[in-house]
Amino acid sequence: MKNRYLSELAQQKRFWHLPAGLLSALMSFTTIQVWIEDSPAGEDPTIWLMAHAFVLVVMLLPIAFIVRWRKRQHDAWMLAEKLARRKEASIPLAELSRTLGVRNADQKVLDLLKRGFLKRLEVEDDELVLDNPQEECVPEAPAAQPAEEDVIRQIRHLNDEIDDAAVSERIDRMEQVTASILRTLKERPERAEDARRFMNYYLPATLKLLESYRLMEKQSFQGENIQASRRQIEAVLEKLVSAAEQQQDKLFGSEALDVEAEISVLETMMASDGLIEPRQGMK
Repeated sequence: MKNRYLSELAQQKRFWHLPAGLLSALMSFTTIQVWIEDSPAGEDPTIWLMAHAFVLVVMLLPIAFIVRWRKRQHDAWMLAEKLARRKEASIPLAELSRTLGVRNADQKVLDLLKRGFLKRLEVEDDELVLDNPQEECVPEAPAAQPAEEDVIRQIRHLNDEIDDAAVSERIDRMEQVTASILRTLKERPERAEDARRFMNYYLPATLKLLESYRLMEKQSFQGENIQASRRQIEAVLEKLVSAAEQQQDKLFGSEALDVEAEISVLETMMASDGLIEPRQGMK
């Protein structure tokens, strides 16, 4: 898992510094070697020694840089891992070494912060302020479905705002059927899949159309576009009410089969016990 205190610099795995430094050292060595061979001064043992010592230093510098860089990266990983386990909001710098169990932890943290190996840490009043671990990887809560009373309240509010008597009558019926569907889904949540399209599309679309109808009805000038749109909504509203009624009936389809089977078993048992006359075709 990615540590929240590690910067991108601390997580680099490719070291371009080494080949670049070695190439620079090789070029310096070649240049000085050519100068020693071609220059009379190269015959002087002191100059020859100083020139080769300079080449050696130039070659060792990139290696020393890489070793130091790798040491800082190792310290960053170690300290970030220990800090990620801490629960407190801050740690005094004077107690950082004892708290983390790392020698000179305060100096190392300050150096790594300055050089960009660590992040999401701040130093305030001689204390190291840690990032809030609760903010890391907090799963987003799933969107809640509208409660039954909220949906019914929306339908009822739109109905109160609409003056057309015929439309209001259809809205009343839609409210009753919708309330019945919602109650059924609340009592029998295993049937939610059967009403998924009604809940996710038909019902929101109905509310949107009713909102548009309410807005157009309130306009003082009823132009052709408004009148045509209102007639279309009135026509489709009747179909939506019918669809809601069919949806309500479908929710009880499996239960109707269960009831029929249960009654058939009961009648068969009662007939076999001589309690009732067997129906025609019943064995």
